[in-house]
Amino acid sequence: MKRFISLFLLFLPLVVSAQTITESDSHTTTPEAHIFATFVKSFNHGLSLTIEEEIRSAPSHRAHTTLGLGYTPISYLNIYAAYTTMFYGKDAANNEWQDPEKFIRHRVNVFLTGQVKLGQWNLSVREGVMMDARTDELDNRVKNNADFTLRSRLQAQYAIPKTPLSIVGKLEILSTLNAPVDYINALAASPKKYGEYISEWRPELGLQWKINKQHTLGLSYRYNYIYGRDIKIQDTGDVAITNKYTTKHLILLTYKLGW
Repeated sequence: MKRFISLFLLFLPLVVSAQTITESDSHTTTPEAHIFATFVKSFNHGLSLTIEEEIRSAPSHRAHTTLGLGYTPISYLNIYAAYTTMFYGKDAANNEWQDPEKFIRHRVNVFLTGQVKLGQWNLSVREGVMMDARTDELDNRVKNNADFTLRSRLQAQYAIPKTPLSIVGKLEILSTLNAPVDYINALAASPKKYGEYISEWRPELGLQWKINKQHTLGLSYRYNYIYGRDIKIQDTGDVAITNKYTTKHLILLTYKLGW
């Protein structure tokens, strides 16, 4: 037995060194529509409670329910924290929901937003961290149970004089903060090239209609460029990495009720 262990330890470096990483690319383009309904209750001392429901059409088949709490201590600063339950559906070929015990995910957002009003313009910069937690079984060498993402957003809103309409433009950038790369980098040739990366670009332009103090409707177009890595460990121990580039053309319909 001792001789077998000695031989195994002797050949272990050769087994590890025999593992290789192969990479390939995958490009997809897809249309998608999102519907948002947001309900906001404002309180004294700058506090507000938000409930939001989001439905995503094919190919995503997802429903998000969000409960958030906002605080505005001064006019140009807002602090916001939210919890979201996300239900994932089947792929585009099967228009029905999967077992939520396996395909439910949890999300927590924390945002700081600096905002200033200049005449007809309302300008804001938002910075925050998002955590997505999964409930399905994962290989933690290549996927995380919880992903942390930095979300950065610039937004400009112009109120058209003598009308209830506003033009809204924004750019949001998402960057992964904890890509699981230790196992991959142990196999990769030097220099190490795997690490954190920008995962999404979201430029958006739309029109907002403030019907009255309580009701607001919005319609916008978003170009969503997504980059992700699908990493699979094969039976031989080799690692196959598929770099996925997804382009989405989104039509967003929003409704907001303040009471």
